[in-house]
Amino acid sequence: MGITTDLKHGILFGFAGFTLTLIGWYFATGLFDPRFPTVIGAGLFGGGFLGSLIKRLYKEGEKRKANSIFLAVVLIVGIPSIVEYAYNILTGNWKIWKLISIFVFAYLICYGIFRITKSKR
Repeated sequence: MGITTDLKHGILFGFAGFTLTLIGWYFATGLFDPRFPTVIGAGLFGGGFLGSLIKRLYKEGEKRKANSIFLAVVLIVGIPSIVEYAYNILTGNWKIWKLISIFVFAYLICYGIFRITKSKR
């Protein structure tokens, strides 16, 4: 059990996501364009890999490392989204889901910081 298991889970989720998206795209449009399914497959690979890694770290008692990975992912996704949505709201192009997304990302960032400070070394 280690990094190879995590990679296997990531590859499985990535390949499944690519295949399902390619098939769904073909039935919806009648075209085989692998660019969009590749992005979905890469996202599912990353999610499967990181999810498996975090699960393994929790089982091994490395909660601080797992929480740090969670916070890093939330920051990478959350900060650009918060900036873009705040800009849209300030320029008058606002929707309620953008406002809710800002609060959700802010909550997740605070939650990640709280879990890191509460976890043991």
